[in-house]
Amino acid sequence: MNGSTFGAYSPTICDGTQLQTRDQEDFSAEARFTGTFGNVDWQAGIKGSLFDNRVQFDLAGFYTKVSDMQFFEFFVGSFGLLRVVSNIDKVDLWGGELNVTASILDGWTVFGSANITDSKIKKNSSRPSTVGNKSPYTADYTINLGTQLALPVTENLTVLARADWRRTGPTWFHTVQDQTAPTLFSGLLPGSALALPAFVGDARYDVAQRRAFDVVNLRLGLNFETFEVAAFVDNVFDEKYINEAIPAIEFGGSFISPGARRMIGVEASVKF
Repeated sequence: MNGSTFGAYSPTICDGTQLQTRDQEDFSAEARFTGTFGNVDWQAGIKGSLFDNRVQFDLAGFYTKVSDMQFFEFFVGSFGLLRVVSNIDKVDLWGGELNVTASILDGWTVFGSANITDSKIKKNSSRPSTVGNKSPYTADYTINLGTQLALPVTENLTVLARADWRRTGPTWFHTVQDQTAPTLFSGLLPGSALALPAFVGDARYDVAQRRAFDVVNLRLGLNFETFEVAAFVDNVFDEKYINEAIPAIEFGGSFISPGARRMIGVEASVKF
C-alpha cells in the first residue's frame, strides 16, 4: 500500500495545529485543527493507494463550529416583502467523506464518492424556536458514481465516453423546518368577517424540505489533437426536482425554483 498525507479541504487562514502519524514508511495519516474568522474546524483522514496505484482512495472526518453563518430568507410585514441576509449565531456540523478511483483497465476508470453530514443550530437570536434544527442548504448526504472510457483510435484521435450518477439527500433551505409557525393571516383572521381562530392562519413547514433525488448524465466525444467535439445528455431520465425552496415564514408559503430538466446538446472546443 502506498500512501500520502491527507490535507484539509478548506484553506487555513489563521494559525492551527497539526498532528501527523506514520504507521509504516508507505502509509500516513493526519489530524488537523484550524480556526478561521471565528470558526473552528477539526479534521482527520487518510489517503493512499492499492494494487500498484490502480485504486486510490481518501477517507476523512470533520467537525466544524461555525459562527454567524449567513443565508438568504424572506421577511413579510407592513413594509412588504424583503429578501435579506440573516445570520445564525452558532451552528455545529460533523460528518465524513470517502473518495475512491479505480483504473480497471488501461483507459477505463471507475470512480465514486460519498459524504454524510449532520448538523445542529446551537444558537439563533433571530428565530430562537429553530435551535436544534439542521443547517440550511446542507444535504444529509450525497453519493456520486461514474465511469469513463478513453479509447485511442489513432495517434491523434481518442473516443471518450463518460457516465455519472449523483444522488442528493434531503435538504432544508431555512432554519424553520419541521415546525408550524404563525403568519400574518394568524393575526388577521380572528378580526375578519370569517372570525376564524388564529391557528387557522398558521403554516406548516415540514413540506418545505427537498426530497432526495437522482440525476444521471451521459457524454460521448471525439478528442482530436487540436479540438474536441462531444454530445451530452444531462438529467437523462428527466428527473423532476427543485433547485431550492425558500419559505417566507410570515407569509405562509415558499418561493420555489425548479431544477434543470433533461438537456441534450453538442459542444465543441478548440485547443490553441
